[in-house]
Amino acid sequence: MHEYKERPGACKSCGNSPVNHPIAYYVATFAIAQAHVSRVARHVPLLPAFESMVRRIMLRVDTLVYRLFTLLGFVTFNTVPEKAVSYRSQVVWEEAKRRGIEMEQVCFLGRHTEMYRAKLRDRWIYFESLPIPGEAAQHAYGWLDDKVMLNAFLRESGIPIPSARSVRSEEEAMQAFDEWGGLVVVKPRVGSRGRHTTTQIRDAEQVRSAFASARMLCRYAYISRHLEGSVCRGIVVDGKLAGFFQADPPRITGDGTSRINELIAAKNAAKPERVEDIVLTDEHHAFIDRMGYTPDSILEEGKEIDLTHRTGRLFGGETRELLSSVHPRLKSYLEQAAKALAVPIVGFDLIIKDPEVDPDTQEWGIIEANSLPFIDLHYLPLHGKPSNVAAKVWDLWK
Repeated sequence: MHEYKERPGACKSCGNSPVNHPIAYYVATFAIAQAHVSRVARHVPLLPAFESMVRRIMLRVDTLVYRLFTLLGFVTFNTVPEKAVSYRSQVVWEEAKRRGIEMEQVCFLGRHTEMYRAKLRDRWIYFESLPIPGEAAQHAYGWLDDKVMLNAFLRESGIPIPSARSVRSEEEAMQAFDEWGGLVVVKPRVGSRGRHTTTQIRDAEQVRSAFASARMLCRYAYISRHLEGSVCRGIVVDGKLAGFFQADPPRITGDGTSRINELIAAKNAAKPERVEDIVLTDEHHAFIDRMGYTPDSILEEGKEIDLTHRTGRLFGGETRELLSSVHPRLKSYLEQAAKALAVPIVGFDLIIKDPEVDPDTQEWGIIEANSLPFIDLHYLPLHGKPSNVAAKVWDLWK
């Protein structure tokens, strides 16, 4: 049976996709500097064309390097899809097999990596997880993982996006919190998978704690207004929405007599087989504490609360694939955003209460974009028909 391959690590703030904190910090800081250069460079005449030429040359250089390392014995190749490092790569590989495309995994010094090769147009092409044609426009990939730059760009393009800013100090974070009022979210300016993200922030102490957590992974923290609703992922491939995934965190509803921990036990007892138990960690305790509750609190009848900001069945939540029923206006917004970015593949994270209802009647917004999205999310929903996003990715090579 297909399953996600990620598992929790020692850092609870990293969730089920742990990273080395110091390395992540310096990689994120470098990414921000690179993003600034990339955004400025797009205004330089002829530079995009030059960049495209350099990219094509580097792809050929990569091929030569892999050939050399293969001859030296440093690189070998795995032909078993189930040994792919991520399920994202595995679904791409399985679709390649269905199409008769030869695909192999690069192993460096015996270790399996997220680099692969596929035989297309009579030659081997090398890629990281998703096979994106080298000739495709990719300039925005240099900066779209930077949440601040993405926010400004999408706002200029007329796409709904929450108020947000980059902060380097507690004072700057507090200024934004005081200015906006209400709930805020704090996360690393560059990063993904909800690592070191704090939601439901209501007071100054929580702002300071969230800022310190975000700064563990990035020199800059990103603070934004809190949006209510489901966390959704829309994958756009070649300008068309190819998958739409809705994920909710574990939720409980009060009955006026039961404590929170009793409601959790009842929910665990009634959960579907593929859903993990809700297990309260320090992160859960901090989350419900920000709302003024403890595990022993009695929820009033009909009161519904989330137990964490982390979504999906691995955390006791719900997932749905809604490609066939997402509202046409929301679909149009996502395709418009992808067209503005001019990239062949992009994954948009957004928060919206009901993706099947006209978004113009709701408060919603895109919160992140991913240059290497986890398309496997669309294959394992609890509800709805899975979307074969990998097929659309391979169609880029037609």
